[in-house]
Amino acid sequence: MNKYADLKRKLADKEPVIMANIMLTTSPLMIRAFENADCVLLDKEHGVYGTEELIPLTMQCRAMGLPSIIRVEDAVYHLIAKALDLGADGIMLPRTERPEQLRIAVDAMRFAPEGRTGFGGWGILREGESIEQFNRGRILLVQIESPKGLASMEAMLEGFGDAIDGFIIGPNDYSIMMGVPRQLDHPVMLEEYRKFYDICRKHGKSCGVFDPDAEHALRDLGMGASIFWISDDFSCMKAGFEALADEVRSFGY
Repeated sequence: MNKYADLKRKLADKEPVIMANIMLTTSPLMIRAFENADCVLLDKEHGVYGTEELIPLTMQCRAMGLPSIIRVEDAVYHLIAKALDLGADGIMLPRTERPEQLRIAVDAMRFAPEGRTGFGGWGILREGESIEQFNRGRILLVQIESPKGLASMEAMLEGFGDAIDGFIIGPNDYSIMMGVPRQLDHPVMLEEYRKFYDICRKHGKSCGVFDPDAEHALRDLGMGASIFWISDDFSCMKAGFEALADEVRSFGY
């Protein structure tokens, strides 16, 4: 199975996509814990990663045929282009509020004539991949984290709809912008989600909201989500250990 092509197809067809959220893992051996995901997100914006820490992780993902998405720090050419040089299969663009940010992303993610990225880096091409396949094959997920970003989605789609594979709301920052910090289920937030999903539905785009748990994922599925960016590596490890420990404690020793 080619997970790269499969991920592209699922996003285009708005089929469910499970994206693991990795923020603290530095050992490439741990990536295998997420091998059943459709892709993994390596969080360079808020995670512990610099260039040196990311290379072993993207190498492991490439060896497994597991698509890797890097959430870059900002819409800056060299941050985006470097992520692809390191072997990432796509990026998540945080705090997107203007079409101009997407122009920067496309320039950094595609070779001429569509963009202006340069050829280099150990992992920029997969084995046997052509320049045209690269231009068609990388993933761009646009993160909406403010009402200003939501209001600009139509303009983003008008200018760069063909380049956008999906939209994701970052609910924590969005809730802070709305004056209800980290109240992810507040009625004000639910109304913003509804407007977000309506725009994505209108334009046939895959979309989702970061889900800290399965309960929120179920809520978003009902609202129209198809991308499920769930939990984080620390929380998954903690939950798995606690469930196992509770089971052992139930033996009544």
